[in-house]
Amino acid sequence: MQRDLCEVILMPVVKMNNKTEKEEFEKSKVSRIEIPFRTYANLFLALIIAFFIFQLSYHLLLLFLSMIIAMTLSSAKKILIKKGWRDKNALITIIILYISLIVFITLFIIPRIVSQLMDIFDLGFQIKSQLAKFSFAKIIEAHINDFVSSSPDIVTSLRSYLETIGKQTLGGLFDFGFLFIASIFMFIDGSRSYKWVRSHFSENIKKKLDITVKEIYPIMTAYVFGQSIVSTLAAIVVYTTASILHIPGALALAALAAILDILPVIGFVSIAFISAMLGLAVSLKAATTILIIHILYHLFESYVLAPYIYGNRMKLSPLVVLLSLLMGGSIAGIPGMIAILPIVAAYSPIERLWIKGNTV
Repeated sequence: MQRDLCEVILMPVVKMNNKTEKEEFEKSKVSRIEIPFRTYANLFLALIIAFFIFQLSYHLLLLFLSMIIAMTLSSAKKILIKKGWRDKNALITIIILYISLIVFITLFIIPRIVSQLMDIFDLGFQIKSQLAKFSFAKIIEAHINDFVSSSPDIVTSLRSYLETIGKQTLGGLFDFGFLFIASIFMFIDGSRSYKWVRSHFSENIKKKLDITVKEIYPIMTAYVFGQSIVSTLAAIVVYTTASILHIPGALALAALAAILDILPVIGFVSIAFISAMLGLAVSLKAATTILIIHILYHLFESYVLAPYIYGNRMKLSPLVVLLSLLMGGSIAGIPGMIAILPIVAAYSPIERLWIKGNTV
């Protein structure tokens, strides 16, 4: 009787313990994770795409610059259409003007620039004689002589460096041609290409793409239009000043000023230094004058011209500009430095639409 009573009392406890032990055993078992073959295939495809993007990153950057130019040409086309031009006539006119500008620069401007650059290399003696008037010139000259004497292979190294520059110049001409052709094709067929790419996404993504393009479009066009104006003015100022002061290589300096003006801060310092060095080939007064002109124009461009042209569409702090240039230059050189600024300026709508997920 007592035994039966104990079994009745203890049986639920034993069953409960057995159940708990069974659950703990089931939990302690290592579950087997099965990954379907499709996941491996998608991962492998993603790695291949990432590899090709990395390999083609420079050319993708050139395509991005071509897209910016095409958007600017498209904006000019819309202006002509608003003034009563037919779509086809506006398209043909802008293409003819664009090609004519490139041909004029290639056939008439670039050869003169190259000729002047070759003449500039013969001005070393005049520049050295002007530098000799400064007290610190002898110290610099002594350090240079010590460096040359301690490096017997300096001439060979310099020759190799110049050959590298020559190869990079040829590559730059190829990139220029690629940029020119791609921008024309994007200008002609860009709208249809965008619609084709857009058709492969869901309605939500299509809506975000349309809003992104609508908000980024004026930023990109403002950047190209504005930069074209300030670069042209910089070239005119430098060419006029150098011509009046009889500084050699005025056209080459003007072209260099137009290019370097794209790079804020860094471009100004570079062109000012080069202009002052060439000014020394004439006189110390010429070098000082053109340096002062550079400083005055830089202040005018930074605080009057650029805010008026760009407005609030390209308003970036100097620190952001400098850090962006350093990052773009370290990734892709000069094209990266040129492309990074409109990307940074367009970051606000990209963050709102694609990171935060807002569409308002």
